[in-house]
Amino acid sequence: MVLTAVHPAGHGDERGNWVLDIVAVHGLDEDQTETWIDPSSGTLWLSDLLPHTILRARVLTFGYKADASSFFGNGSSDRILQHAHTLVAELEADRAIDGAAERPIIFICHGLGGILVKRALAHSATRVSKKVEHLYSVFTSTYGILFMGTPHHGINKTSWLAMAQNAAGAADAPSQLLTALARHSETLQNINDQFAPLTKQFRIFFFWEQLQTDLGPKKSYVVEEDSAAPTWDNTERSGIYANHSQMCKFASNKAPGFTIVVAALLRYAREAETTIEFRWQEARKLLAVQHSNEAAELMGFDIYHDSKRFIHQSEATTQPRNKHFLIPHNVSSIFTGRDDITRRLQQKILSPSATDAPRQQKRFVLYGLGGSGKTQFCLKFAQDNRDSFWGIFWIDASSVENAEIAYSEIGRIGGMGENSAAGKHWLSNLDLSWLLVIDNADDPSIDVSRFFPAGDRGHILLTSRNPECRVHSTIGYHEFKGMDHEDAITLLLKAADVKDHLCRKVRDLAGPIAATLGYLPLALIQAGASIRQNICPLEDYLNVYSRHRKQIMSNQAVQGTDHYRYTIYTTWEVSFQMIERQETEAAADAIEILHVFAFLHFERVPASIFERAWRNLRRLHTLTPSKSLFARILGSMFAASNRKSQPRLPRILRQEGPSWDSYRFRQAIAILSSFSLIVNDAAMDSYSMHPVVRFWARDRLQKADQELWFDITTTTLAESITWEFEASNHTYQRSLVPHIDSCLQGEHTEQLIGNNEDSNQVLKAAKFAYVYSENGRWPEATELQVKVMDMRLKTLGLEHTDTLKAIVDLGWTYWNLGRMNEAEELQLKVMNARIRTLGTDNPATLKAMDNLAQTYWLYGRMADAEDLGLKAMDGMIRSLGPGDPDTLMAMHNLGRTYMHRGRPKQAQQLQVQVLEARRKMLGAEHPDTLMAMSSLGMSYNALRRLAEAESLLTTVVEARKRTLGQEHAYTLWAINDLSKIYCEQGRAVQAEELLDKIWDVVARTLGNEHIGMLMTMYNLARAYAGQGRWTDAEVILTNLVEVQSRKLGPEHPDRLIAMSELARGYRHQARLEEAEKLFSKVIEAMTRKLGLEHPRTLSAMGELALIYKQQARLGEAETIEAKVAKQRIPLSKSSTF
Repeated sequence: MVLTAVHPAGHGDERGNWVLDIVAVHGLDEDQTETWIDPSSGTLWLSDLLPHTILRARVLTFGYKADASSFFGNGSSDRILQHAHTLVAELEADRAIDGAAERPIIFICHGLGGILVKRALAHSATRVSKKVEHLYSVFTSTYGILFMGTPHHGINKTSWLAMAQNAAGAADAPSQLLTALARHSETLQNINDQFAPLTKQFRIFFFWEQLQTDLGPKKSYVVEEDSAAPTWDNTERSGIYANHSQMCKFASNKAPGFTIVVAALLRYAREAETTIEFRWQEARKLLAVQHSNEAAELMGFDIYHDSKRFIHQSEATTQPRNKHFLIPHNVSSIFTGRDDITRRLQQKILSPSATDAPRQQKRFVLYGLGGSGKTQFCLKFAQDNRDSFWGIFWIDASSVENAEIAYSEIGRIGGMGENSAAGKHWLSNLDLSWLLVIDNADDPSIDVSRFFPAGDRGHILLTSRNPECRVHSTIGYHEFKGMDHEDAITLLLKAADVKDHLCRKVRDLAGPIAATLGYLPLALIQAGASIRQNICPLEDYLNVYSRHRKQIMSNQAVQGTDHYRYTIYTTWEVSFQMIERQETEAAADAIEILHVFAFLHFERVPASIFERAWRNLRRLHTLTPSKSLFARILGSMFAASNRKSQPRLPRILRQEGPSWDSYRFRQAIAILSSFSLIVNDAAMDSYSMHPVVRFWARDRLQKADQELWFDITTTTLAESITWEFEASNHTYQRSLVPHIDSCLQGEHTEQLIGNNEDSNQVLKAAKFAYVYSENGRWPEATELQVKVMDMRLKTLGLEHTDTLKAIVDLGWTYWNLGRMNEAEELQLKVMNARIRTLGTDNPATLKAMDNLAQTYWLYGRMADAEDLGLKAMDGMIRSLGPGDPDTLMAMHNLGRTYMHRGRPKQAQQLQVQVLEARRKMLGAEHPDTLMAMSSLGMSYNALRRLAEAESLLTTVVEARKRTLGQEHAYTLWAINDLSKIYCEQGRAVQAEELLDKIWDVVARTLGNEHIGMLMTMYNLARAYAGQGRWTDAEVILTNLVEVQSRKLGPEHPDRLIAMSELARGYRHQARLEEAEKLFSKVIEAMTRKLGLEHPRTLSAMGELALIYKQQARLGEAETIEAKVAKQRIPLSKSSTF
C-alpha cells in the first residue's frame, strides 16, 4: 500500500505552496495509476489535465492490494478496515511531514475505492483521544468526495460474477465477494451506517455509468444507477457517458464527464480553504474539552449550516465497575454473528445522551420468531458489556408469575424486601447504571409495560415474538430474522463440531443447508447436532432432511443449545397452544389460515387470496354456515359423503353476509403476527412465513389432516382464480405462480393430478394450468392440461364441450411451445368434432378453424393458413358480426398471414380495424389489444412507416412488461419485433443492446431451441450484420439454420430467410461462390413455398443479381433483374418482413 504524488512528481522546493490535496482511490482489481489513464491516448488526467484547471493543488493516488481474493477473502469487512486504517495513517503521515495537517482534502473514488474511503473517514472521525488525535485530522480536513461508480447499495450480481471470473486471482473468492457486495449486504450496510452520520460534514457528488460493460457473452451495468448515486439529502448526482472502467478516464477536456467532474472539483476547491480553516479553529476547542473527560463523542461540523458543530455518539471510554450480574445461564459457546445489531445497540445504550436530549429510560426492543436467537443475543451483549453497567438483571416475562419471582430476587438484592414491587422500586430509584433484560415477553394478552420500573432511569432490553411490542421502545427496535449467510454457515459448522469451518469446500457443502433452514439459529444448531451425532452426514444432510424432517427438527437430544428448553418445532408449538387456548372465532380462523399457509410458498402470500376466493364462491356456490363457534377444525368440514360434490373450505370462506368481513380476517392475521408466525409486508400487500415455520405448520398435522388441508389450500387457491383477463386479475394471478408451484411440488400432488375423477380436482388442475399458461409457464401447463384432457375424455367423452375446451387449451400450449405437429393434431380433432356435431357454419366450428389457421401460420404453411383463416373470418362476420371478439381475432390472424405472405397493405387494413375495436371494447392494455398493436406495428415496418412502427412496438413492450412481466414470452417477442424496427432505422447497435438484455432470459425461460430463441438468434444476427460484423452474424446463422432444419423443417419460411441472410453475409465477405450456391438454393425453395412474387423471393433474386455483377456475369444478372421487374414490386430490404 502506498500514497503517491502524481502532481507534482516530487516535493522539492515547492513544499508548503499547496492549498489543497486531491486524493484518488481506485477500485477492485484496478491499478493505482492505470485506473486514471485513458488507454487510447495514454493521458493521466490527474497530472496531465487537472493541474491546468485547479492551481496549487497536490494530486495523490492511494494504492492497495485490490485483487478480489485479497479484498474479499474470509473476513472481508476486516480487510476493508485494514485498508482504511492504512489510508488514514499514510495520508496523515504524508501531510504531517509536509507541515500541512490542516490542508483541505478532496477525495476522488472509483468503484470500491469509495467504500474504502467511507470506512476510512468513519475511522478517522473516532480518533479523538489524546494519543491518536492526529488521525482525526483527515476527517476534519476532508471537504468533498466524488464517488464514481461506487456500489453504495450493492452490485449487479451477474455482472460482478462475470468480472470476478475474468479477473486474475478472483477465482477463489467469488462467493465472499458476492456476499460482501450483494444488495443490502451486512458489510455494505455497516459501512453505510457508520458513514451516514458524517455526510453533513462533506460536499458529495455521485456519478453513475451510462454505458454498459462488455462482459463476454453479454453487456450489463456493473453498478446500477440507484446504487452508484443514492438520493441522499444535499448531494449532487450525474451520469457519465462511459462504461464502469472508462468513467474515470479522460483523454482530453472534451471527454464525456470531464467538464462536470472538474467543475465540481473547482467549486469545492474554492469553498474549502475558508471552511476548513474555521472548522479547525472549532475542532481545537472541542478536542480540548474532549481531552478533559475523554468522553466518546464523534465531533463534526455541518457544512450546510455554517459549519455548526454536531455530535455523533459512540462507545463510552469511561465505564462503571460491575457489581451485580444476574443472568440465567452462560452464553452459548458457539454464538456467532449479529455484529451489526451489537454495534447499533452499543451506540444506542452505551453512548452518553446528546446534551439537548431529554432524560428518559432507554428501552430497546428485539422481536422476531421463536428460535431466531434473541435470548442468546441478550446473553452475549450482557456478557461482552458487563463492565459498562453497575448492575445487570434478568426478568423471565413468559408469564406474570415468573416475572414477579425475578423482581422479588432483585428486591432482595437491593435490601428492599423480597417481593416484586420492592424490586421495581429499587431499580426506579437506583442512581447507578443498570441494564434490565426482559426476556420472552411473548404472550400478547399481557401488557409488557407492567414489567418496566417506573421513572426515567436505566436501560432495558426487551425480547418478544410479538412485533407490537415495538411500541414500548424509546431508543429503537430490531427484528430478528435469519442470520447473515456466512455467519449461518459458521454457526452450523460450529454446532456440527467441524474443526476446519473456514475451509471453502466444507462451507460450500454447508451453504445449501443453511439456506434451506432459512438461516434460523436454532434450526442450524439442531442440524449441526444431527451432523455431529452422525445421524446425517454433512454431504447427505439435505437428502436425509427431506425424508425425516419432522424427526430431525423435533430431536430433543441436542447438546450445545445452552439451557434453551425447546427444540425448533416445540418452540412454535408453544405459540400454537397459546392461540388454541384463546377459544375465539379469531383464534380458530388463525389456526386454519396457518394450515393453509403451510402448503403455500413461504414468501409473498397475497393478502387478497381469501377475499377473492370468497367473492368468487359467492357467485358459484351456496355455502352452509358453521353452527359452532370453535368446533374442532376437522369437525367443521363438509361430511365425507359430500366431498366429491362440494369443495372443502376453511371457515372464513364459509361466512355469510353481503360483503367480505375484512375485520374478521385481520383479527385472525393479527393473532398469527403477534407470535411472529407470519410477517406482514405492507408494501407488497402480502404475508410471509419463515420456511422452517412452514415446514412445522405442515409436519404437525397427521397424514389424514395433511391431505385434508392440502385439499382446502388448493381449493382456496383455485377459487381465487378467474377466467376473465383484467390487468388487476393478471397481476394477482401472476403472484400465485410460486404458490401453485409449492402445492404441485409437494408430496400430496397426486391428490390433485393423479388418476382422479373428482370434478372439483379436475377443475382445480385446469385453473392452475390456466395461470401457468397465462404467465408463459407452458411446460408446467402442459403436464396439467394433459391430465385434465384425459379425465374429460374418460368421464365426458370427446364431443362434450368441456372436453373440447380442454383439448383446445392443450393445443394452444403446444402452439406456444412450438410443438406444431401436436398442436395441429389436437386442433384438427376439435374442428372435426365441431363439424360433426354443429356443422360448418356454427361459430364454435369457425373458431376451431381459425385456431387451426394460426397453427398453419406458425408452421409456415401460409397458403393453408390464408385459405382456412379467410373462411373462418367470413363465416364469423356473417354469424357473429364484425365487432364480435372472435371475429376480431379471426381478422387479426388473417391480417398477420397477409403480412407474412408479402401483402402488408392488406394486412394493415384489417389490423387497423381490429386495433380500434379492441381499444374501445377491451382497453389499451388488454393482451388482445397489445397483440393487435404489435401486428400493426410490424405491418407498418414492412411498409417503411418506421416512426409509427417504433411508436407502436415501444408501447407494446412497456405495457407487456407491466401487465405480463419482463420475462414473459410475449414481452420477449415484442422486444424482438422492436429490434427489427431498429435495424430498419439503421440503429443496429441499439437493436443489439435490446437483444443482449434478453438473450439469457430467453434461453432460461424458453430453452435454446424454442421458436422464441430462434427468433432472437436471427434478429441478433441481423443486428450484427447492420454493423458490418459479418463473421459474428455467420456464427449465429450457421447454428440457426441447423436447428431450424430439425425443429421447423428444411423449407420453413423462417429457415429460408435465415439462409438468405447467411448467403448475404457470404457476399459481403467476398465469398461469392458460397453465396451464389446458397442463394440459388434459397430462391428455388422460396419460389416453391412463398411464390415468385413474394418480396422475400424477389429480394433473394436481387442479391443473386448483385453476385453475378461482381463476377462480371452481366447477362445472367440482367435476366434475373428482368424477372424481378416483371413482378412490378420494387426490391425491398431482406429484413422488412
